Amino acid sequence: KQWYQRRVRAGSWDSNIHFYDIGRGSLERISDLSVHSAILCTRYEKDFLLYGTYSKIVAGYDTRCKKVVYKIKNHTRPVLSVASSPEYIWSSGEDNALVCHDRRMNKLLKRIRMERISSSIAYSEPYLWVAGYDGFIKCFNQEMKTLKKIDSGHSQPIMDMTHTMGATVTTFKDGVIKVFSPNISPVCWNAFNLDSPASCVDYKDGYLIAGCSDSSVVFWRNTNLDY
Repeated sequence: KQWYQRRVRAGSWDSNIHFYDIGRGSLERISDLSVHSAILCTRYEKDFLLYGTYSKIVAGYDTRCKKVVYKIKNHTRPVLSVASSPEYIWSSGEDNALVCHDRRMNKLLKRIRMERISSSIAYSEPYLWVAGYDGFIKCFNQEMKTLKKIDSGHSQPIMDMTHTMGATVTTFKDGVIKVFSPNISPVCWNAFNLDSPASCVDYKDGYLIAGCSDSSVVFWRNTNLDY
């Protein structure tokens, strides 16, 4: 799941990406995209959707012309997470690799092998945040040098993470979601449990949304915010 301007994109093992509108306070399905392989992660930008697949590909889909405009293969195992900036695309996979790809030059810039699989990555300038199955979050600079290793305080694997100016949100294999302060010395603000563990999570504009292992998509709205 990922969204941009109240539009939610949710990909799954059935090789489909569903597009939803959340602007009216409910999930209204508006269109679909069928692709070549199971979708394991998505990243949405203005007019552009990045997604990672079980077939080891990171693909770019232009929502204006409704075409896949490029495919990148920098992994030897399925791609678990993607993050992006105007200059770079980062990805992590089951091959334990963390990869940086130059968008303008269209070439691999750097690959590092992590000790454990990196289940989720997020970019929020100037840091790259990398969460793993070991329950830790690592903070990198753009050159992929480790700045800090952060203990989530939870023994279960981190399934997904999102980082914004307002919060860092993580979801764990046992169904727990934790909300942290968005800095390199985070404080846990809140934690709660889901009936079905969430494999992906996102937070924006006072909405928290999660894709769960029972194929449901659930969301919460911060009622303290006036939208």
